[in-house]
Amino acid sequence: MKSSVSIMSLVLLLGCAFGIESIGDENNAIPHDGLYGNWAIRMPGGASGWLTIKKVDGVSQGELWTLGGGKKLLDLDIDGGLECSFSRMIRVGKPEYPGGPPTGERLKIYHECVLENGRLRIKYSLPDGSTVRYEAKRIKRLPTRPNLDLLKFGKPVTLFNGTDLQGWTLANLDKKNGWQVVDGELRNSTTKTDFSAYGTYGNLRTLSNFTDFNLKIDFKVPKGGNSGIYLRGLYEVQVVDRDSRMQGIQGVGSVFGRIPAKKNNGNPGGEWNSYDITLVDRHVTVILNDEKVIDNQPIEGCTNGALIPDDSMPGPIYLQGDHTSVAYRNIVLTPILPANRESSKIGVMETAFNKRADASSFEDARQAGYNAIQMHSGMPPRTKNKKIDPEFNLEIATDKNVIERWKEEALEHQVKIISLCAGSLNKFEIWGADRELAMKIAKQTIDACQELDVEIMLFPFFGPSKFQTGDDTINGVADFMAELLPYAKSKQVVIGIEAPVTTKRVVELLARLDYPESLKIYYDTGNLCPLEDIYESISKYGRQHFCQVHVKPCEALIVGDGKIDLSKLASALDEAQYDGWLVYEAGKAGKEAVKNRKQIQKIISLRNGLSQPE
Repeated sequence: MKSSVSIMSLVLLLGCAFGIESIGDENNAIPHDGLYGNWAIRMPGGASGWLTIKKVDGVSQGELWTLGGGKKLLDLDIDGGLECSFSRMIRVGKPEYPGGPPTGERLKIYHECVLENGRLRIKYSLPDGSTVRYEAKRIKRLPTRPNLDLLKFGKPVTLFNGTDLQGWTLANLDKKNGWQVVDGELRNSTTKTDFSAYGTYGNLRTLSNFTDFNLKIDFKVPKGGNSGIYLRGLYEVQVVDRDSRMQGIQGVGSVFGRIPAKKNNGNPGGEWNSYDITLVDRHVTVILNDEKVIDNQPIEGCTNGALIPDDSMPGPIYLQGDHTSVAYRNIVLTPILPANRESSKIGVMETAFNKRADASSFEDARQAGYNAIQMHSGMPPRTKNKKIDPEFNLEIATDKNVIERWKEEALEHQVKIISLCAGSLNKFEIWGADRELAMKIAKQTIDACQELDVEIMLFPFFGPSKFQTGDDTINGVADFMAELLPYAKSKQVVIGIEAPVTTKRVVELLARLDYPESLKIYYDTGNLCPLEDIYESISKYGRQHFCQVHVKPCEALIVGDGKIDLSKLASALDEAQYDGWLVYEAGKAGKEAVKNRKQIQKIISLRNGLSQPE
């Protein structure tokens, strides 16, 4: 069943839908242009939301999903394809308890939407006169059904060690923690016995995120018990007593509210059940107690109560704890290796072409054989006294034509922007005299990421604010990030820290900030090679903490020469189950984009060799 959210979450939470049965069938396809399609939303306050608008027999219809089920949009009116309005019935009173359901009668609330620069901007007014504003990002179309016989798997990862909660955390630290390890079982004990969508106990999630995988997990609920397993924090595979009132599309073996199990193959309450679940390309296969109950079916939308709003994003394994008591054991996840990984996950940093924030870099990248690039967000003009004007703004923030030009060049040359480097921050005393200016530039880069649909911003700590080893430094970085991270999260952007200190030191910073999802490590092989055993660090920290990796030569022009061993690097990346982008950055010895791309290709080929089944 659904996970609980705050009052703002209920008022604002929108559910996901992709051609939902209640408003159409396969003959009423979503055109995915203009207002039509599916939209992911990060609401004010951090709640996730989903919206769908489609045509059914020539008539525009839509739904917003909240806890408890889909809700049709009332009085939907589309004006010219770029604007629309609708109403929906919601409660807006004070919550029954912190994080509980809102009180009061359902009120008909009028919403207005406009499509601007690829974003759907939505607003509505509450009875107290306040206005709520948020925006939505279009969700990509469902991929075609994958051929499961062609899947290649990585190394299995044991998510639960049977002794403690290492690798897990509460999704909401303000909730009660009913989770503990007893006799090798991961148990959640609560006093709740009903099936309502809200509860005071917390849900548990992995610290690591995943994309496509096979998950094997055992579960046991008491008679009448109810919980759920969210795949990637998005899709809930139902965990419920087989004899409860929850049956069919809400029953055991189903993807809750989306795909019914073909039969109820659950064991009685109080007995163990086993799941064998494969999720790939947003299609799911569910084997319950050795019988296939869902066979490679598309998941047309996220389950209510999902943790993140975007189906294209990786996410955690997420266990419901805000419902009844439940126990889990034998939790093992095996990643599925992406198809065409050799060509799709190699990028280049724009500076490899001696350029920064230059639209011509897309053509340079394509000519060098890359299909992805890390762009620079811009630098301040050079001055004799090297003092940066506090009124300085990035051009990508002041001239919207820059963003549009980048989009045009990226499309023309088929080069994807995979991250933005806020390199100008190297010029600032970030936690000193330039703090206010640095915060502005960081936010402008985050805004540009959002406009470009880029998920990662590289935050380099060199220059005046070089990330050193003293407490003053880590305190300064922690204080700055504590202020910046809520903004990054609201824009669905992950900040990647790149710093000339050991990875262990940066992990200490992440721990101090309670491992925020919006703050990761941008690992650089060339920077870290003189400071630590890069292979050991990648193996140890890569899966949980890395967002992207700079493959930079160390004391050589070409990676693989000098101090970096390609085979060891491939083994370390494989051990970490790292599946992100490998981005070439030139080292001190010079720039050689083509030869280094071929060397990175060798790294991935070596990894594929390591991962082939016997």
